[in-house]
Amino acid sequence: MKLTIASAILAASSALAVPTTKRSSFLAITDFTAIAGPSDPGASMQFVVTDPKYPNDTPTDCNLIWDYGQSPKSTARCNDGEYYIKFPQGAPNFNLFTLELQRVNGSIPENGRAVLNSNANGSAPGTKWVCQDNPQPEVEIKCAYNGTLYMSV
Repeated sequence: MKLTIASAILAASSALAVPTTKRSSFLAITDFTAIAGPSDPGASMQFVVTDPKYPNDTPTDCNLIWDYGQSPKSTARCNDGEYYIKFPQGAPNFNLFTLELQRVNGSIPENGRAVLNSNANGSAPGTKWVCQDNPQPEVEIKCAYNGTLYMSV
């Protein structure tokens, strides 16, 4: 009995001695849509970024317009100017691309990436990034994220 009590106390004290794991931080992305068509400028993307580390300047809107099939400007930023919007693998194909957000200013540096895959190639069943080809005249592809995308930073 004494051995069992001693073992329980030792196990409890060991558990308390282990430091708690720091939660990874994230950016919350909502109202995320993208659309591309054959007309100029051709592509647009909109979303809202909320950053728990910077509650005074988020949520902020991010709107991007460019020629689909080409890369947007490398200096593209969200509307408040605090986050760069990048596509590290080049011009995005809305069915599969990587979105990167980088904090421009602030005492806490942040850089996050998320891969968006519509499952058009069958590699992402159950994805929340849903795209529709030719949903209406003059629209090649229209996509939306169903819910909140949490991007680790």
